[in-house]
Amino acid sequence: MRQHQRREQARVELADRAARVRRARRSRRGGVRIVGDERNVDRRGADESREGGSERLASLRVEMQKTMEASAGIYRAGDALAMGVDTLHALQERSCHVALDDHSRTFNTERIAALEFSFMLDVAQAIIASALRRQESRGAHQRTDFPKRDDQRFLAHSLAHRADDGTCRIEYKPVAITRWPPAERVYGR
Repeated sequence: MRQHQRREQARVELADRAARVRRARRSRRGGVRIVGDERNVDRRGADESREGGSERLASLRVEMQKTMEASAGIYRAGDALAMGVDTLHALQERSCHVALDDHSRTFNTERIAALEFSFMLDVAQAIIASALRRQESRGAHQRTDFPKRDDQRFLAHSLAHRADDGTCRIEYKPVAITRWPPAERVYGR
């Protein structure tokens, strides 16, 4: 059984090395390149040498869930969203210090959970940053400090990008009006 595991691990390592070589060749030729791949290695928890973290993944996940519920629920306010941005930024920093007890290279569900949590933090930051910038109420998401729709400024798709400093940059893309023009949602009238 162990010999089989060693062979499988050798195959995985060989495939990983081959993929890195192909990616490097494409990069030199100007082909497909994964943007930000190298600078995100530590943040994504893929660094094999990282040991002895002080944070527990479960507690960070619970804190993220509570932050999203308090800051970016159906009813939102600017001050709660701003606090949510700060809290998620702090969680992003703390996630670099997650303690991983499992250091195996195969079937490491703990490493996968840490990687998935990092991606969830990215999405949570994009949601909160976008909600903070959108100073209006639209659809089922209500800003208590901006109760009206603002089609002049915000009839647009929100596009989230990660800046070099790790913050979320929000841009807007115009909406193409098709068969049904947008209208205010009215409930119970």
